[in-house]
Amino acid sequence: MSETIERRHGLEPFFAAVESTAQAGVDISVLSGCGFLNVRLDPRCEQAVEAATRVLGQPMPLAANTFTTGEHRVYWLGPDEWLILTSAEGAAGLGSGLAEALSGLHAAINDVSGGNVALCVSGVDARTVLAKGCTVDLHPREFGPRQCARTGLAKATVLLGVSNDASTCTIVVSRSFADYLCRWLAHAARPHGVRFSMRSAIP
Repeated sequence: MSETIERRHGLEPFFAAVESTAQAGVDISVLSGCGFLNVRLDPRCEQAVEAATRVLGQPMPLAANTFTTGEHRVYWLGPDEWLILTSAEGAAGLGSGLAEALSGLHAAINDVSGGNVALCVSGVDARTVLAKGCTVDLHPREFGPRQCARTGLAKATVLLGVSNDASTCTIVVSRSFADYLCRWLAHAARPHGVRFSMRSAIP
């Protein structure tokens, strides 16, 4: 993996400056080496949905505020819009494959990797910390595994998704807000104990 891909999130100075606590109720990780694709298509067009599913190797989520997992994370953003979280190395090839499969159909594929950063927040107190600044009801009965939502978190707009492990959440945030959001999370998690790290795997 090239150095460019390793450093594309740009949060190394933040993680170098903060200190982790010995007893942590919250783990915050930045996911390095991620790529992002924005997909627009008409879900009523079976040909388009089938073509995208074939290229992705996993279903397109058609139910509101859900996502599918596999080699990629495919998040529902709206009735005709999705965000794909994938590896940085594979984003260009996947985008080209989707564009070719959807050629001639009413669809659009855009690589938005340069504008987004992915974080993972996990631990027994993760939801408690997120609830301090989130506009979504994070009770497990209301926001469970494989659900996602675009929402406010502190003063940032984020995409928030819950993994199969209900105590693990993935946050996609605009690069320009990433440093601010990490600092807000560090402050909000301080009473619970917080540990910071960087990882390459998509949880």
